[in-house]
Amino acid sequence: MAMGVAFQVQDLSFQYPSSTEETIKGITFDVLEGEIFGLLGPSGAGKSTTQKILVKLLEDYRGSIAYFGRDLKTMGSAFYEEIGVGFEMPVHFSKLTALENLRFFSGFYKDTANIQELMRGWASGSTVI
Repeated sequence: MAMGVAFQVQDLSFQYPSSTEETIKGITFDVLEGEIFGLLGPSGAGKSTTQKILVKLLEDYRGSIAYFGRDLKTMGSAFYEEIGVGFEMPVHFSKLTALENLRFFSGFYKDTANIQELMRGWASGSTVI
């Protein structure tokens, strides 16, 4: 089964209004459908800024971003039903079990995966996409 391009980022640049320099300077990359993608780099390299742009928290960027071929700037709130993001800070409740955390956060979405099936796949070492 061929995977499509989920995000196609071309010549992305961004400068915060209070800054004299660009935080992101013309980066280009693709994220394939089903791929787990991470941004690595030193402090101040623009990782968090790039992530904020990709989830539509920052909008005044230059360059182009397509999500499954659609211009990200034209995407409405339904976009959030389709993406999953892991931010740099822990986003779980330490007093809940892994299963309880998954059940809680799955409540944010209309369509969800079978959590028990995903947990079995993870425990057995198989890949579940």
